[in-house]
Order: sequence, then structure tokens, then C-alpha cells
Amino acid sequence: MINSFYPVIMSKNIKKEAEFFKKVFKFKETFVSDWYISLKNEKKFEIAFIDSQHETIPEKYRKKCEGVILDIEVENVNEVFSYIESQKEIFILLKLKDEDFRQRHFIIENADGILIDIIQIIHPTEEFLKLYREV
Repeated sequence: MINSFYPVIMSKNIKKEAEFFKKVFKFKETFVSDWYISLKNEKKFEIAFIDSQHETIPEKYRKKCEGVILDIEVENVNEVFSYIESQKEIFILLKLKDEDFRQRHFIIENADGILIDIIQIIHPTEEFLKLYREV
């Protein structure tokens, strides 16, 4: 039924957003125009950025994206945190911490104010383990 599913983020600066994902998460460009950039990584995960003022977006919604958290699961969150901490232009909102619900993570804010939660899965406490379901 579904062939693909990925976020398209409305942005005022699509080039800056794409550069961040290419630099930090090793995404590669699959389509580039002045109003839309599509990226994919080696594991076939995709993300795209569209100019928030583009004519294909209904006029009422032509603004930067708000109220979104992008969760990105990584193999080694400590490594990514160290790298991002060294980048002065990236604002860390939540420092690296372990959560009982199965995450070691930190949260940053991208150039347009979207939250990015960078996560490594860890073992949950017994209380939270009971809440997980097999799919």
C-alpha cells in the first residue's frame, strides 16, 4: 500500500537545513532546486525541505514549520553529541541524558526552530518495559 513515507519540512532557508543534515547525518542530495531539496542516506531514510513561501503550499500555510520534533536514532549518541557540542552555531536545548523510557538522548534546535531529538536506544526500566508492544 505505502511505497514511501518521509517528512517535508517547510523552511525559510532550505539550503542551510539541508547542509545541516548532510554534514551531521551524512545525507546525500537526490533532488535540488531553488525551492525544494530532497535528501536520502545510505539506509534509504529520506527528508526534504521546501521553501515555506512556495506556490504549491496553500497560502494560509506559507510559514516555517512549527510544533514538530524530528527523532533521529543513531548508533552512538555520545559521538554525535560531542560533534554537535563543538559546533557553536547549533543550540543544545537538552543536554545528553538517560531516560527510563528507553532513550539516551539530547535535543537541539535547527535554524528554523524545529526540535531534533537525537536518540540511542537503551534498556528501559521495568515500569516502562511493560508499556512496549510488539509490532
